[in-house]
Amino acid sequence: MVRSTKQHALVISLDIKGAFDHLEYNSIKNSINNSNFHSNTKETLIDILSGRQVALNTSQGPATLPQHRGCPQGSWTGPVFWNLVANEVLTQSWPEGVHLQAFADDFIFLIKAPTKAKVKSLANEALNQFKSWAATHNVEISADKSNYMHFNKNRNGPR
Repeated sequence: MVRSTKQHALVISLDIKGAFDHLEYNSIKNSINNSNFHSNTKETLIDILSGRQVALNTSQGPATLPQHRGCPQGSWTGPVFWNLVANEVLTQSWPEGVHLQAFADDFIFLIKAPTKAKVKSLANEALNQFKSWAATHNVEISADKSNYMHFNKNRNGPR
């Protein structure tokens, strides 16, 4: 696609650090409330998050604490809850030439433009928009697991 359009392209992969463990219930509840689900479905999903506690054995004896975040991986609700929140960033309006896809807690940007400077500008704009979404939901981008790859404009075509 980039060769045929003779454009520069940049692929950026982003990983959300501990996405399932750090996803806050308020973010999930807001996403559920903003969804097009039937009211009974919304109530059921929100009820799953209500009154959850963590039980711990301490040196002073058993203790329970309210749980405000986390979706157990392996549960049927974890991916549903994560996808509801992630869908917010996937359905945002992105500048022309910027495409975003996701698989679980990994996101991929494909950015295309006629010049390297325009690709850089679009990448900065897209990353700032993505970081704003991440900050809204108190999730952190893992710098260690994030990468990028630049593809130069192919002027002569393949040989």
